[in-house]
Amino acid sequence: MNRTTRSDIKKYWIQDASIACGYIWLGAVELGVGVAFGAVHHTQDPEESERRETFVRNALSIPAARHVLAILGLGYPKENPAPKKMYPRENVVFYDRFS
Repeated sequence: MNRTTRSDIKKYWIQDASIACGYIWLGAVELGVGVAFGAVHHTQDPEESERRETFVRNALSIPAARHVLAILGLGYPKENPAPKKMYPRENVVFYDRFS
């Protein structure tokens, strides 16, 4: 289902697009913009993935030769969300061992 003929990039498109989404997310949050992630690509179900991609391509006039990994909804929130509870650092950071 790879739609690029460039063998040097087609195997990494999911990673590249995921990183791009993450940086867009971080930049938006830094500017006070809210973000919602909508997964489009479904690695476990090619038929579902194609259904989702086709829907998004049609809605946004994206050429069929392009994959769609996800859509990001961006906007200014009506309210500021409450701060999230943070776990104590010693519960999530470990040194010299996997836990």
